[in-house]
Amino acid sequence: MQILIFSLVILAILTYLIYKIKKSITQKDIIIFFVAVGLIIAFIVYNSKVQEEKLPNVFKENYLQEKNIEILKLSSTQVNFEVLSSTRSIYDFIYIIKKGNQEYVCEAKNVEVLLIEDEYVIKEYKEECKLK
Repeated sequence: MQILIFSLVILAILTYLIYKIKKSITQKDIIIFFVAVGLIIAFIVYNSKVQEEKLPNVFKENYLQEKNIEILKLSSTQVNFEVLSSTRSIYDFIYIIKKGNQEYVCEAKNVEVLLIEDEYVIKEYKEECKLK
C-alpha cells in the first residue's frame, strides 16, 4: 500500500514537471488526473477494509451455525505468514459470547483457515472459555 502511494506521488510530480516544461498539457487534464488518482486510492483503501472484515464475519457465522451462540465481540490475529500464493493461514481468535445470563471470554488458537477462490473454509478447532 505504501509503495503504491509513493509511486502515485512520484507519478504526480513527474506529470507536474512535464506540465511546467511543456504547455501542451492543460490544467484541466492535471485536475482530471489527480481526481482519477484520488478515486483509485479511495477504492483500494475501501477494498482492503472490506477484505479485512470478511474473515471475522465468516468466523462469526460459522460459530453461530455450529454452536448456536452469537459472538458479541471478536479479535483475530494471523499467526503464520506464508507466501502470497498460499491458500492456508492460521489464526488466533479471541471473542466474547453470552451463554445464559453470563458472558464468557473464549480463545480459539491455531485455527486453520483455507481460502478457496473467494470463500473461507474454517477447519475444526478447540476453544477455551473462561467467565468474564
